[in-house]
Amino acid sequence: MNAPTGERYPVKASPYSSHSRIVEMCGDGHGRRVLDVGCARGHLGSLLLGEGWAVTGIEPDPDDAAVARNAGLEVVVAPAEQALSGLAQRHAVIVFADVLEHMVDPAAVLSAAVPLLEPGGRIIISMPNVAHLTTRLQLLFGSFTYTDRGILDRTHLRFYTRRTVRSLVEGCGLSVVRMTATPAPIEEVLPVLLRSRILRPILALCALAARIRPSLLGYQFIITAERP
Repeated sequence: MNAPTGERYPVKASPYSSHSRIVEMCGDGHGRRVLDVGCARGHLGSLLLGEGWAVTGIEPDPDDAAVARNAGLEVVVAPAEQALSGLAQRHAVIVFADVLEHMVDPAAVLSAAVPLLEPGGRIIISMPNVAHLTTRLQLLFGSFTYTDRGILDRTHLRFYTRRTVRSLVEGCGLSVVRMTATPAPIEEVLPVLLRSRILRPILALCALAARIRPSLLGYQFIITAERP
């Protein structure tokens, strides 16, 4: 799904998007600390600030980091691997929103974050589902074409299914306490679905279908994990 936009990773406005679900899973911050790994321009972090969280972001791109700082985030400008090893403060929540699939060694990055959790803290991950119906259909017709955004984003280095993303998380010493799926972001192609009360139930039906058949119709997986 690739909507025309001047920004590579814009905010996801749908109530069924990964951004919305992550904010919902984080809940009220009450001044607690959240670490947003790969915060980009701070769209997700800004939403979390609005929920009362103290947000620290990690972002390797200095231009994006500057935008995130202007939005109120504290930002460490460095690759995730380097930044995580240099942090000492613990956090109630650590978020990897559409980040790990861009890493050369996702397991090493995720493992480096675990010691930065407070007791009882959570890690929340969003990850694209390479086994989504659209990718299966492409493969059926002999295609695996990279795009600027989406599941086959040309900057993705790793690809995961429902089973393998669970294996990644558990292999880093974490327990999966919740796993759900988000629908394909058809509202990015058809914005009228968000604007129209009559058409908006279509998005709810798509979200329900993704939850019922996550391996086939889940566009992204959202995983909440804790240390045992």
